[in-house]
Amino acid sequence: MKTKLILFATLALGLFACTSKPEIKTFKVNVNLANADGQTVYLQKDGQTLDSAVIENWDAVFNTPICDDNEMYGLMLKGWRRPFSFFTDNVDVTLEGDAQNPNAIVVKGSESQARLDAFTQSYNDLEAKLEADSTMAQADKDEVLKMHCFDYVWENPTDPVAHYVMYRYKWAFGPCELRTMIDNIHHADSTLSTANLKLAEEYVEKQERVQAGQPIIDFTQNDPDGNPVTLSQLAESKLLLVDFWASWCPDCRKANPDVVAAYQKYHEQGFDVLGVSFDTNKEAWLAAIEKDGLTWTQVSDLQGWNNAAGALYAIAFIPQNALIKDGMIVARNLEGEELMEEIGRQLEK
Repeated sequence: MKTKLILFATLALGLFACTSKPEIKTFKVNVNLANADGQTVYLQKDGQTLDSAVIENWDAVFNTPICDDNEMYGLMLKGWRRPFSFFTDNVDVTLEGDAQNPNAIVVKGSESQARLDAFTQSYNDLEAKLEADSTMAQADKDEVLKMHCFDYVWENPTDPVAHYVMYRYKWAFGPCELRTMIDNIHHADSTLSTANLKLAEEYVEKQERVQAGQPIIDFTQNDPDGNPVTLSQLAESKLLLVDFWASWCPDCRKANPDVVAAYQKYHEQGFDVLGVSFDTNKEAWLAAIEKDGLTWTQVSDLQGWNNAAGALYAIAFIPQNALIKDGMIVARNLEGEELMEEIGRQLEK
């Protein structure tokens, strides 16, 4: 009898344990997108897909578990180059817009998102004002915009929104400037460890690894015919420009004539180019190669911004390039006359 009572009590405790499991608290991400009916929309966090839903009558809803941190989420549709990033503050939010214009999506309900929207508007207003000033050099305009971002991060070191701004505009800064902002954040609160702060720290470490004076990081990617091309083998006994570009990038296409001119002038003297494309569409990639007269070796893994070689070289914008000689990076991001002069100087050594 005693054994039966113990067994009954054990079963009762087990049943109580199963039925008393704490309820998972959630918030809603409401999606309202025109021109997206029938498409699958993906909710992402930290680069991972959390959930998916089919948009019907413009609408889809995600019931999302509340997280301990206030980090960003991403919304992704097929055809977008990158996810649309947004804050939620672990409260119900609504995303409204047009699937054909993801940059114009409006997020309602998050105070953090409201702060980000305010910063973005101030950046856009300043950019428009600078563009209207015909007396200022473009380099000076870029410096003003860069300092606008720097000041925001510096003045709001503990705000996750500022950490996102730092990572979002990381392409504008050199390693030293990024280190300065990161150190200021840690000085304000040494316990902070947001996702975007971690990403910025990882990015600056990679950026420092591929500056002039550093040895090359080797990689292999396929050419348009599917033949593997290894950087170190192609660069052997020559001066090589590794040119990161894409067919869909207007600035890349504008820069291509300068690379063509350099190749035609110096190729016979030992200069070569390796094009690394951030394309996803092979036909568009090949058409741009032919149209722009890019007669040197071209490679791509057709993964767009996820290009593996681009990740190794901390490529956050294109066009970018790295001039390499004897297994070392000798210069970064040369253009125009500067590109011509540096190639000539290196070949004379």
